[in-house]
Amino acid sequence: MRRLPSFLWALLTLPFGLTVGFATVAVPFVLRARGLDMTTIATVSLVVQLPHVIKLFWSPALDAGGARRSWYFASVAIAALCLPVAALIPPRGELLVATVGVPLVWVYAAVLFFAQAAVATSGSALLALMALTVPDARRGAASGWQTAGNLVGTATGGALVTWMLTHASPWSTATTLGAICVVATVPAAFIDEPRSPRRSARALVVELLNEVWQTLRSVDGWTGMLICLSPVGAGALTNLFSALAREYVRDDAASERLVVVVNGLIAGLLNGVGALLGGYLADRMNRRLAYVLFGGLGGLCAVALMVLPATPAAFTAGCLFYQLANGLCYAAFYAFVLELLGKKAGIATQLALYVGASNFAVTYVTWLDGWSYDRMTALFPKNPAAGRIGMTGMDALSTFVGIAVLYATAAHIRRTRARRAPWASSVSTGS
Repeated sequence: MRRLPSFLWALLTLPFGLTVGFATVAVPFVLRARGLDMTTIATVSLVVQLPHVIKLFWSPALDAGGARRSWYFASVAIAALCLPVAALIPPRGELLVATVGVPLVWVYAAVLFFAQAAVATSGSALLALMALTVPDARRGAASGWQTAGNLVGTATGGALVTWMLTHASPWSTATTLGAICVVATVPAAFIDEPRSPRRSARALVVELLNEVWQTLRSVDGWTGMLICLSPVGAGALTNLFSALAREYVRDDAASERLVVVVNGLIAGLLNGVGALLGGYLADRMNRRLAYVLFGGLGGLCAVALMVLPATPAAFTAGCLFYQLANGLCYAAFYAFVLELLGKKAGIATQLALYVGASNFAVTYVTWLDGWSYDRMTALFPKNPAAGRIGMTGMDALSTFVGIAVLYATAAHIRRTRARRAPWASSVSTGS
């Protein structure tokens, strides 16, 4: 079987990262610049990212026997149409809050929702192709490159969109986004995908349900799900950094430069470095432990942002280290999930289950972070740092509470196995 070089998985993931970057970097910055509150921005982020949680409901179609590569091409094509449409909706202050039946901000969110649904499907198809074609010894490396394409695309793509929305014409922005999506799909034509036999709808549903049940009832399966649902490694602050920048630089032009350079270009580079390093380490240590440890690094970065003064230097350092930790986390996450699932027939469905659970964690922590900002601002109106401290403090608190829960669960499993071991030994020896 012809193997795709690991670095090409990064290019194939670029449309996914670009689409997510539009929603998580460009949109929060634009909405914040137009005066919307953090809770609304976090709610828009939650709605836009919902497809990454609910894609489980249509992922079984990818396992029905057709080519996952075809699903990848079709879903990226839809994203390549939706992103230009979103770019053509004018992000002007009076229009974003104007009401013509429905506030335009929600029309904006709806278009991005469909774009996210498309790339969520492309992501499922791509991860299924990785699981089926990448040998186990190289899953960490492939996950590292795939994560690099995702996160670099998110950061640098988000910065590109942010800059273009404010400096280029809408048509130039639309054309650029569509072209990037199309060009990035070229390596998919060279994937040697093993074909699975077509099954009847009934047989498919029964087989998928059985596979999901067998996976989740195992210790590895349900603990893997617990890790995915936990706030550890969620990296939720990356969805709000562009809005938080105004806490550190009050001038709009300077704030925009900070977002484009720090939270975009440099962050994308560090995301990529973190992803490649995380993938390397994930092939050389326990992949679950690696994920939790890297998540703890992100929590420490949130603590630093909470206690440091609101200066551009503090924002720069905090954001960049947080982005590095996020890259480490994502690579370890995909490596441990691919290891867990192996090469089962219902790979796309089960990947959607675990990745959807992880994205649910991202969305609820993002909302909690945004809500904490507004709540603390309301409770302490005379303290200009209250919102920033509330947001970063909630992110850190949720991370370390999650680590404590995971540690307690692992300790309970070890104690249970230790109590059962002597009994199992006595049964096997006939005593």
